[in-house]
Amino acid sequence: MAFFRAIYYFFSRYTDPSERRVGKFFKRVDERTSPHQLERSLISLLQQDTAVINLWTEYRYKGYNYLTKKQRKELYQNLAAIHNDFTAFAETQTVDIKHEIAKIAELGVDTAKLRLYPDQFQYIVLIQRYLAPRRGLYTYRASSSFGRLLRDPAREKLEGDCNQIVTLYLALYARKYKVSDLKLTLYPGHVALHFEGVDIETTNGTFCRYQKEGQRTAPIHEIVSVNLLDTSDTNFEKTSIHPEVFLESARLAYVVSSNRQLVKKNLEIAYRNTVSHLMKSAQYKKAFEYAKQSKDQELIAISSYNGALHYMRQHEFSRARDFAAYSLKKTELLRMIDHNEAAWLYNAKRYQEAIKVFERLGERQWVVNCYRALYHQEQRVLSGIKTVADIRAHAGTVRNMERYAKSSGDSQLIQHAQSLVKHL
Repeated sequence: MAFFRAIYYFFSRYTDPSERRVGKFFKRVDERTSPHQLERSLISLLQQDTAVINLWTEYRYKGYNYLTKKQRKELYQNLAAIHNDFTAFAETQTVDIKHEIAKIAELGVDTAKLRLYPDQFQYIVLIQRYLAPRRGLYTYRASSSFGRLLRDPAREKLEGDCNQIVTLYLALYARKYKVSDLKLTLYPGHVALHFEGVDIETTNGTFCRYQKEGQRTAPIHEIVSVNLLDTSDTNFEKTSIHPEVFLESARLAYVVSSNRQLVKKNLEIAYRNTVSHLMKSAQYKKAFEYAKQSKDQELIAISSYNGALHYMRQHEFSRARDFAAYSLKKTELLRMIDHNEAAWLYNAKRYQEAIKVFERLGERQWVVNCYRALYHQEQRVLSGIKTVADIRAHAGTVRNMERYAKSSGDSQLIQHAQSLVKHL
């Protein structure tokens, strides 16, 4: 079993089962996903794979070139080294819980709830001490990639912004306690942790009581949308993100984030870019599906109209009509498709089928042209005949010619047909 798994991950885009679990989960999410169900599933995923989620989203949705499969494997090894280093560090520490809580009380924080969770509180203090900048292991770096933080602590200094260091705190905390114990404190341009009434400023390893303009407390799973919306690290080269992948990211942020005004705008832009890209690459079916999912009536109208025209030009008239049914110019478009189908049938010498469509359209002249063509088609069967006996031998053909001549209303054809009929 291990052999086959190794073969699978050798050829897979994923490094291991954790990445696969995260990647598959995100791919299933769209704006129809129940927020309650998503929160429950995402918290479970954060509990297992906090760091993997952040690294995968940077690779998948921010397009950093350096995050190759090989590099991500090395970063996960570094994460394991951080966990081991933290465990060794924690064993050397003692925490005076009463003293620590007393300092927090001086900030004006009600510490009653905090006192109910001494084990969790002590563990948070240990993480603070381990990652405190004054200790020299970690340093703050604005707009940083998560990869800068996942370094081997024995060889390099860890660098990261507030989003990244919050994520590392969560990864360390999740090894022993439930991530749902924690919340996020958010205000414009910054994110910190929150535990039972007190804020945790992870960038400097201190407890705080924030009272900022625009501040709010959010459930812990929103760290995913915070990281998705975070500014990219300009020090790394990036590949262009495919619009469908960007849409996947925007959908995830929309469902996870409570800041709906911002993420809704991003989602609308993502839908428009995706539909536009797919139409330019002639993937009209997929473009139309995304347009319908967006519920943007203008986008639905544009994609249905262009899809109808495309399939009409490909002579896939039935499919073209399916698209036209959603267009604001439905009547006009359906008539255009019918006419083009009839013309195509005429050019393909499928005159009987063309007649039915032209008659439905009320295009009498084209009906006449079809009957004339049928007449001449039958007439060619008679080429080379010389005697009355030859004409009588082709009586069925002559009768067809007579019928087509009368249907066309062409006096010359009628006269010619009658000159043949009299010999029957």
